[in-house]
Amino acid sequence: MKPGFYISMAVAIAGLIVGFILLNDIQQEKEAQTVWVKKIPTQCNDVWQEEYEEFYKINPEMRDVTKEESKNITENIIKSHYEKLGTEILDLSLQLDVYEGVRCEACSCLGWDELSIKIPKNQLELLPESEGWKHKN
Repeated sequence: MKPGFYISMAVAIAGLIVGFILLNDIQQEKEAQTVWVKKIPTQCNDVWQEEYEEFYKINPEMRDVTKEESKNITENIIKSHYEKLGTEILDLSLQLDVYEGVRCEACSCLGWDELSIKIPKNQLELLPESEGWKHKN
């Protein structure tokens, strides 16, 4: 092989390395501009309860779905609720059984133990402290 080939390959590899470093820096900067917050949903008394009840009023057949389908429905309702208020939900996670053995037995709802959402940092003030939001560690 000619020396020019090796030089071209070295330049190409160096370009790829620089590109990956720049992409990583951009991703880290994006992550620094977002924040995860969490709360313990109060199940039958959350701020999105009206939307939740309306959904099941319109779609009563959806009450008998799997736990995963119920989770997806609830996540969509929560996301929609906060986006109507101007908060951009970048990611959302509902977790069940975070607090082992603790379960509300007043109704048949699944009662998610922890709700976490990822939002832009500059929208943090849009989440009322009275709703119990805390920074997720």
